Amino acid sequence: MESREFAPKVLATYRAVIDLFREGADLNNLTVSEITAKAGIGKGTAYEYFKSREHLLMDALDYYQKSWSESIQEELSRQNGFMEKISCLFDLLDGVMTKIRKEALEEICNIFFFYPMFRRKRKGGMAERLRGIVEEGKRGGELKEEYPNEYIVLTLTGKIFNYIAYYAGMKEEEPGECTPEQIKGFLLESIRKEVVKQDGEAETEERIMRV
Repeated sequence: MESREFAPKVLATYRAVIDLFREGADLNNLTVSEITAKAGIGKGTAYEYFKSREHLLMDALDYYQKSWSESIQEELSRQNGFMEKISCLFDLLDGVMTKIRKEALEEICNIFFFYPMFRRKRKGGMAERLRGIVEEGKRGGELKEEYPNEYIVLTLTGKIFNYIAYYAGMKEEEPGECTPEQIKGFLLESIRKEVVKQDGEAETEERIMRV
């Protein structure tokens, strides 16, 4: 996402919110004063650009996920198949999850799962990236034809949220039953079984096409 799309003070505000999240700030108690202090701007300036604290937070998280989504495109484009791209995406998520403190991860999960105002449709970002991967997989004959693209995107989105929720629920002082690598493996395998054509299905389809 091009930084020049935003006014410098808006961009500073977005980055301040993300920095505070990474430091483990509590969304419920995070104030506009704390955000603007981190951004190095006056509190009143924030209200020149945002209707409310909630809209400020929502737009900042939108900016973060869209920027991250665009930053990983080059890496994803180097992967050849559908499952290779999805596996790469989960690996890239590992890098994000380990940089954000557990408390902030819990708040992000709350935002996207439970706060209705944060679930409004937004253009760009990870949803569009996933749609692109699914469309490419369909064109390449890798995905089951009986499932519409929208359903596959929703399936992938759910698995990604499951992975984020797992990280948010991890307790550093108590080893979990599964490691992140194991959880990632289970999720990838469930995606493969649910939406990817198995060898027998692909061969049958090829025979039908030849007839």
